Amino acid sequence: MANVLVISAHPDDETMAMGGTIAMHVQQGDLVYLVETTRGEGGEVGEPPLTSRAQLGPFREGELREAARALGVTGLVFLPFVDPHMEIGGTAQQVDATPEAFTAAIRAEIERLQPDIIYTHGSNGEYGHPQHVFTHESVRRALAESGLRPELYTWGAWYEPAERPDMLNKNDIAQTVRDVTPWFAQKLAAVMAHRTQHTMFLRNSGAASVADMVSKTESFKRVLEE
Repeated sequence: MANVLVISAHPDDETMAMGGTIAMHVQQGDLVYLVETTRGEGGEVGEPPLTSRAQLGPFREGELREAARALGVTGLVFLPFVDPHMEIGGTAQQVDATPEAFTAAIRAEIERLQPDIIYTHGSNGEYGHPQHVFTHESVRRALAESGLRPELYTWGAWYEPAERPDMLNKNDIAQTVRDVTPWFAQKLAAVMAHRTQHTMFLRNSGAASVADMVSKTESFKRVLEE
């Protein structure tokens, strides 16, 4: 049994990138913990709106708790950082926090949970999202500062041919490309919990339905720290 820690920038990032792998770990008897650096306050409220802009953070927290139950997650922690608001078609931003403060908060959770395995965003932030990149860099700094040596994997690693190459990190060559069909039902249930983001998922993917845009393949690169 392993302690698995998944660190992501926004609710739904981990579900979309590795929901099947989370369910796989749970099936193997591993304990999976999620650390969210924000509540996704800057995201969309749904069409038609499912909540107000002011209440989006707590609403998305509830969505992720529902998704975590679907995947069988052991524990969930939200860090005290606020996701900047982004208009549809606007420019994504990272949180208003110093690298030192952001890294320290992540390090505290790593030291508290003592994971055997950590997963987080790739080096290119998948499609270049600044908060994804900031989270990736901060996780690596936090891990180095902690002195702990769990296995570190980044998701969305590059492979060909890919279902959604636009969502992959071109500088991270995949070492693991996993068919998550055996855990697709759990992954889809978790994705369906993120109701406020469904319109955005469909708009960005061009898929006919949410189920059609959920990937059955998940890819990872193992990061070997010096």
